[in-house]
Amino acid sequence: MSRLYLRMAVDDAVAALPLPSRAEARRSILQALSIPSARASADDRIRELSLTFVDDAEIAVLNAGYRGKAKPTNCLSFPQDMLPAMFRRDLLGDIVIAPAVVMREAAEQGKRLRDHYRHLLIHSTLHLLGHDHEVAAEAQEMEALETRLLAEMGVADPYLNQMHE
Repeated sequence: MSRLYLRMAVDDAVAALPLPSRAEARRSILQALSIPSARASADDRIRELSLTFVDDAEIAVLNAGYRGKAKPTNCLSFPQDMLPAMFRRDLLGDIVIAPAVVMREAAEQGKRLRDHYRHLLIHSTLHLLGHDHEVAAEAQEMEALETRLLAEMGVADPYLNQMHE
């Protein structure tokens, strides 16, 4: 099993919103880290990532700067290059989540909020591990992986009856 060092931060603007607990976030991230990836190594390095919860305005600025889309999104992942083997930690990167967007989506899609957070944490962690969904074949592979990992946690297929953008 992967060893994980998780830094979790919550902006004051979203502190009153329902968020996953540290333990819940950790479980979802570790679930994604359980799969083989290019980041998986034979050594026993600690996987490290930061998870930050921000308001819609902040994630909209990040989304515009990073993806060229000037609107709020549910989550963003910022992978970091792998450090040389002499380092004891593998700094995977940063995940940023907008709880208000996640809450709206869960309500609109008829999903349990807890399950939607699980999905987004797995999805974002897979991005940090090098997975992507920009082309159809990669999207199908990533969605199948997410669906399997979520099923192992008792969460229904998040892509059932959902239209893709």
